Amino acid sequence: MRFSLCAFFLCCSVVAQSQSSIPPTSSARNNSFYVNGILYHYVAGNDYTVVAAAHSGLNHKFVAVKIHVYNVGQQSVTIKPEDIRVEDAVAGQALTPVSGTELARRMSRPYNWARLAVNPGQGGPQDTPANEAVNPRLLDLMRAMAAHANGAGTPMVPDSRGALYTDTPGALESREPVQTANCDTVCHLRNREAASPDVLKQLQRPSTPGYVEQSVFLANTITPRSDVDGVLYFPMPKLTRGVPLATNGKKSGMVNVTVPVGDEKFQFSLVVE
Repeated sequence: MRFSLCAFFLCCSVVAQSQSSIPPTSSARNNSFYVNGILYHYVAGNDYTVVAAAHSGLNHKFVAVKIHVYNVGQQSVTIKPEDIRVEDAVAGQALTPVSGTELARRMSRPYNWARLAVNPGQGGPQDTPANEAVNPRLLDLMRAMAAHANGAGTPMVPDSRGALYTDTPGALESREPVQTANCDTVCHLRNREAASPDVLKQLQRPSTPGYVEQSVFLANTITPRSDVDGVLYFPMPKLTRGVPLATNGKKSGMVNVTVPVGDEKFQFSLVVE
């Protein structure tokens, strides 16, 4: 009897030690990466993966929260911007969203141009006056040629329905980045963000009302193996010093973001600078 008890406790000790050596599964499903100096976080759930980032924009008067949702499950799912909750972590209160239409209306008023760093004379990356006069296919070709000349790798061009010639096969067919056999989850997600126009970077420069309105996160039904992304705008949260992961010596804020997708919830704590 005594031998049996000793053997039992010895087995329990071995099992406990082996379990403690196994890293938690959440560490492999939560990570972060940088794109153009902006920190992105992702959380991988059972059927969905959500990427989130935040940065101040429009002359530091608003915070832009970028959300990118991937449906890796077998069923379509609908996500609405009003279901996403953003809270000022420093002040401990929810932030009220500002719609893209309302923000564009404010930016269109001349007395707000300087305050919101509005560029009324020139369009943003996707909002140039020439777009109305030039054939869209020709614009795609011009962008692809410029990207190749600058050595940018995968060109950041919208999907093209036409077959235009370039010296890079498939350059105008998709914004999908080139994948490699050794590309892990961080690599894939980082490549996707880098392959799209960097809206958070653009919002740090003078922007047009049209660009701001076009970049908003809209209600969408995401079919299996597809994704949607966009930006939500909020008033700037309270700024303070000593926020974790913030640039040393700078006043920064932090927002807690909750993104419900289907029956899963994804939570992030994002630094705002």
